[in-house]
Amino acid sequence: MIIIKAKLPHQFFVYASNFTLESMIKIISYWSYYIFLNSNTLQGKMGALIYNEIMIGNTTIKQNVTIVQTWLIDMQYDIIMNCSYGTKTISENESLHLISLYNDYCNQRKNNFKKSDIFMYLYGLFGEQKKFQSNTFRESFSREKYILESVSRKNHTKNTYDIDIANIFVETTNFSTDEHSSIILYIAICFIISKGIIFNTDINTKSNSHIFTNKNILNVLSKNSITVEKIRNSKLNRQIFYSKPIIKIQDSYIASNYFMILSLFENSNYWVIRNKFNSMKSQTFLNAFGSYFEIYVEEILSYCLNNNQFRHIDETNNGKRADWIINFGQYKFIVEQKSTLSLLGIKQNQPDIVSMKQYILKTWGEAVRQLSETQTALNIEKPIKIILLYEDYYKAECLDELFKLDCDLKNDNNYWLVTIREFEMLLITYKNSPDLFFKIINEKIDSEYTHSLGGRELEIFLRKNNIIENQYLIEAKIINEYYNIKNSVLT
Repeated sequence: MIIIKAKLPHQFFVYASNFTLESMIKIISYWSYYIFLNSNTLQGKMGALIYNEIMIGNTTIKQNVTIVQTWLIDMQYDIIMNCSYGTKTISENESLHLISLYNDYCNQRKNNFKKSDIFMYLYGLFGEQKKFQSNTFRESFSREKYILESVSRKNHTKNTYDIDIANIFVETTNFSTDEHSSIILYIAICFIISKGIIFNTDINTKSNSHIFTNKNILNVLSKNSITVEKIRNSKLNRQIFYSKPIIKIQDSYIASNYFMILSLFENSNYWVIRNKFNSMKSQTFLNAFGSYFEIYVEEILSYCLNNNQFRHIDETNNGKRADWIINFGQYKFIVEQKSTLSLLGIKQNQPDIVSMKQYILKTWGEAVRQLSETQTALNIEKPIKIILLYEDYYKAECLDELFKLDCDLKNDNNYWLVTIREFEMLLITYKNSPDLFFKIINEKIDSEYTHSLGGRELEIFLRKNNIIENQYLIEAKIINEYYNIKNSVLT
């Protein structure tokens, strides 16, 4: 006789089964906003440590509960997907105990990753946390809006696409891009005031405004919300909250997480256009955006450098070429731009490792080959070879994984993974303080050759040298894209 032992569910799921789904969804949202509104100096808006006492049976449990925003997003999804439910409304003390149990569940779950993939797992985990901690949403919004609305209309040899962003947006949403972004920012502020829950019978509107009306706010809330049933059926899994960050339950709209609402605002224009072209099974917008990104980088170079310091590398039929060569005297940079965004399944605490490997091999592998072939073709000795990413997600060390995955690629320690934000800040530093620029470059070079364990992102060395603000966006007045929207909401 063979006895098969059933695997018992984790205590997190056992304890959660006492409470109603709605009350747990609401309390998870509440804690996200609580952390935001009561941020401490240790973890800021990303986390908190809260003391809790609770009676479980005949035992009093005293505990310091760690709350992490990214884990709250995971918890929100797992509560919806995996729990049986009770009839009790969960209290704050009970929810803190539930969060403590979930933390233990997460620590056990991470052990399911293969040892060979542990660094991939960590890069996926820390990538999302890094994005939230950096708090660059207003910068990302401004840059993206500027590229979509200004760069896309420029008369440039690279701009061969006839896409009327403004008209397509109005046809798709019935709002202008300014109106749409303003309403989302207004909703984000309403969620902060209401600590994560808005009732459709009690929506705050602005008098004497044709934009912030009950109808318009409900329209945008509805388009960006999703029911529990649809969450369960979504192929995006946990990352559905990036696409639809608002959970609709009866007469209430619940913010899945404070940072998910910020992400919605950050990309409030891009994804409308991208989804429109995707519904037509067209790659035109993605191809066009790659060209817009290249034009944008040329603007940065033209603003920060003399014309004789950089040039675009001509395409050739004799091999792949990178985009730019930049001359800083003793240092030469070769730059290959990549506007491709990685799949949403990669960007989470439990990353899709298979998709992550595929993205790294395809996107970064192609970039390394282009940079290497360009170095050989132009006969440049020891240039710094930059893969310039539009998205601000991956740690610089993640590039090491490419050379482990593809043994045909050789790492000479001169390949840098750089985000567009770091690139902007680095070049404006050269314009305003060349000596400081070279100091930062030397520190970055040393970190690559020694494979420093203290972090190798350019942002680390910028911060170390007291460069905190993105002065390029300020000087070029691109950041005004955000402040124009903010002023329309607050005035």
